[in-house]
Amino acid sequence: MKRRRVGDVGDGDDIGGDGVNGDVRVRSAEGEEVAWSRSAAARSAALANWVSDTGGAEGAFATLVPAAALRTLSRVAEGDAEEGGALKGCSLAQLAQLLHGAHFLDVDVELLRLLSRSLCTSHLAGKSGPELGRLLGVVSDFPIEAERQAATEEPLYTHDAQDDATAPRAADAPTPPAPVCWLSTQLVNEDALEDALADADVPTLRALKGVSLAWRARARRVLCARLCARVGLPLTSNLVEVTELDLSDSRAAGRLIADAADASRWLPNMAKVTGLGGFEVDVAALRRVESSGEDPYPMEGVRACIRGEGEAPKKVLLAACVLRHGEACVPANAFCDDRSMRSIVLPAGLTSIGEHAFSGCSSLTSIALPAGLTSIGDCAFNDCSSMMSIELPAGLTSLGGYAFCGCSSLTSIELPASLTSLGVSAFDGCSSLTSIELPAGLTSLGERAFYCCSSMTLIALPAGLTSIGECAFDGCDSLTSIELPASLTSLGEGTFWGCSSLMSIALPTGLTSISANAFFGCFSLTSIQLPAGLTSLGTYAFQGCSSMTSIALPAGLTSIGEWAFGCCSSLTSINLPAGLTSIGEGTFAGCSSLTSIALPAGLTSIGDCAFNGCSSMTLIELPAGLTSLGRYAFNGCSSLTLIALPAGFDEIILSAILRFGYLP
Repeated sequence: MKRRRVGDVGDGDDIGGDGVNGDVRVRSAEGEEVAWSRSAAARSAALANWVSDTGGAEGAFATLVPAAALRTLSRVAEGDAEEGGALKGCSLAQLAQLLHGAHFLDVDVELLRLLSRSLCTSHLAGKSGPELGRLLGVVSDFPIEAERQAATEEPLYTHDAQDDATAPRAADAPTPPAPVCWLSTQLVNEDALEDALADADVPTLRALKGVSLAWRARARRVLCARLCARVGLPLTSNLVEVTELDLSDSRAAGRLIADAADASRWLPNMAKVTGLGGFEVDVAALRRVESSGEDPYPMEGVRACIRGEGEAPKKVLLAACVLRHGEACVPANAFCDDRSMRSIVLPAGLTSIGEHAFSGCSSLTSIALPAGLTSIGDCAFNDCSSMMSIELPAGLTSLGGYAFCGCSSLTSIELPASLTSLGVSAFDGCSSLTSIELPAGLTSLGERAFYCCSSMTLIALPAGLTSIGECAFDGCDSLTSIELPASLTSLGEGTFWGCSSLMSIALPTGLTSISANAFFGCFSLTSIQLPAGLTSLGTYAFQGCSSMTSIALPAGLTSIGEWAFGCCSSLTSINLPAGLTSIGEGTFAGCSSLTSIALPAGLTSIGDCAFNGCSSMTLIELPAGLTSLGRYAFNGCSSLTLIALPAGFDEIILSAILRFGYLP
């Protein structure tokens, strides 16, 4: 049915009524007469034609529409629904009656769309197929559940060639329940039903495919009509026949990118796309654009396939890229090293940004990301050195490695709650980033996630974080303190390497090991409490922590890595746990303030240079079970006046002393 638009009749035209300028009387299905103003009646082709033919001075226009629906339609037609006033609180059944009345009176397109939006957003959106079935009073007639499920997962634009939405039910089909509304009865015709779904979102239409065979057919037609821009006209019998597509409606509705992606996938013979604001895309030529690999992206070849006056806007350029790939994404390397780009607004419908898409765009200061974006690829904004801020959409679930690496001007960023992990070097080299709050659902931090974020003074880690990757905070030399969550079970190598301003940190009780270089070069760290369950310390774990004066090692510690406390020059005392059996190479080398140390009875070996340079140490007692003493173990211990030797250890000790050049 062809719909009028406002202005075909009315908008100043006198359509008469009761007298010359009086109201138009409309008779309801119950026989009640409802008065419509001239302005309201002007939006109905049926009323306008009736008044034109009869003058409208006598009698009333007869309808099959309930009086309550006629009164609401009159208010809506007068503009009371501009802010949704007359439609607020309408039930599904009431909206169905309004749609029935709107079609009976042949109202204009804008009014009909207002009704359909209310129906779709208030009652249908967000519901599953079975829920919609109960709402509409429809029993599923799919032969098996797998077929119903397949209907909701089929290609989005599937032409219906076998199932008629109005086909009679089989004799043995189950009797449907009483419908909640009239959408499943003849009181709302097929045109009204399909128009009612004009504003349904794609997830709702997918769900409607799973209601019944009839609703699958109906939803298919609505989706194909939306894609082909042929609402109200006979659809092509086969999508392969579509060679030209007008996306002006898609563009106006904010669906340009999504519909372009679907069109590229499901219209194999599409040769041209129009309706792009004065531009059109030669899709046939676009599909012939070749590239020697995708690095660099053949953007000039894509531009050459766009026809129109002047330079195509970025939205059209991205639509052409989507038509080329059939994916709603910014392609990998699309704008890589474009140093002239200063800002860009990415259009709605894009769901992902490919790797290196904006890498090296050193003049890019701002970018607006669409709400539906879920994924940002590796190195997507790598070395965008002028970017100062960016707002990530709430639905983002994946942030690739090196995504913002080298964004040296980035001062702040808010990570969405939907993120559960950060990729390798995600914010590596963001030297202006001062603080960041990680989302509550984050469970892991990738390697070098905040490497060399030298201005960062504050970071809040989520309670559910279980692992921190290697060198995650390496080089964050402005970070003074950090609270690690109780859930943390592992620290990667070099986690806080070079955090030279870090003064204190509380380690969670569940931590069982500290990896190599974890606190290497934390010059300002004065004290740290190790958890009771700690069993091993990695090599260079506290190397160069020159402000640390003391540390208590837990009783269960059995292994200390090489150079673990090397150059801790302020360390005056340390108690070694009883279960320790070996001291590795250079473990306490350079601890120049260490005056004494009690070695555990079970110690069997001391590695090379273990106490090298402990110039304040005055005495040491070697345990009876010691069997190995490394080279230069006590070299440079210039204050050492007494070594207590275990019984039967003379030859070994003598050999060692000769190597040291030291005689007690």
